[in-house]
Amino acid sequence: MSKEVRGDVPLGRRSPLAQTRVVVADKTVIARVGIRTILERAHSTVVIAEATNYDQALMAVEEHGPDVLVIDLDLGDDTTKGLQLCETITNRFPQTKIFCLVRSVSEFVVIDALRRGATGFYLKDQVSADELQKAVKAVQQGETMLGNGVSKLIAKSLGASSANDQLSDRELDVVRLVAKGMGNKEISKSLFISESTVKFHVHNICKKLGCANRAQVVHFATRAGLLSN
Repeated sequence: MSKEVRGDVPLGRRSPLAQTRVVVADKTVIARVGIRTILERAHSTVVIAEATNYDQALMAVEEHGPDVLVIDLDLGDDTTKGLQLCETITNRFPQTKIFCLVRSVSEFVVIDALRRGATGFYLKDQVSADELQKAVKAVQQGETMLGNGVSKLIAKSLGASSANDQLSDRELDVVRLVAKGMGNKEISKSLFISESTVKFHVHNICKKLGCANRAQVVHFATRAGLLSN
């Protein structure tokens, strides 16, 4: 598999032959070494830099242009700052995907991280070495990856009945068609509504379910049992 290497990063500061270039940001050396060891077992994956705090994490992304940033949001016992960092990196360096690997989690933190650009979220004690390798690769390729514990937390929080209460009948129709892979034009024809109305419904659905994009809507809707009818 070949891929373009960021041209704005000096050649001496990157690993041009690596297919997956990672920065690991965690305040504990044991965690950083462990993550590095696991990820570099995968062919052509290289950890090009490590960071122990928020400033270092931002500097490492700016300097090295990684494909993926693997980060514990509590680098300085300040999850809020970690969430802000996710947004900053997403806005300034959109080519770098953000993978959150944390010790503990709440529904609010997961949803806010996804809203701010993270596309991977796993609990450290609930992910195997193989799962971590595959998840980081998937995030690099544009997929949204949630660990089993994270998915269960969100599904439990939403609940099928609760999520159904949040969405109107028309919004549920849109969700089910989105899950079938239909675009806005196809959905508008199927439901006999305008494309602008479809976009309006999708926007409201994302807002109600705390999703950042259509893929996350399908993921959460599946977990919440919204696609079973």
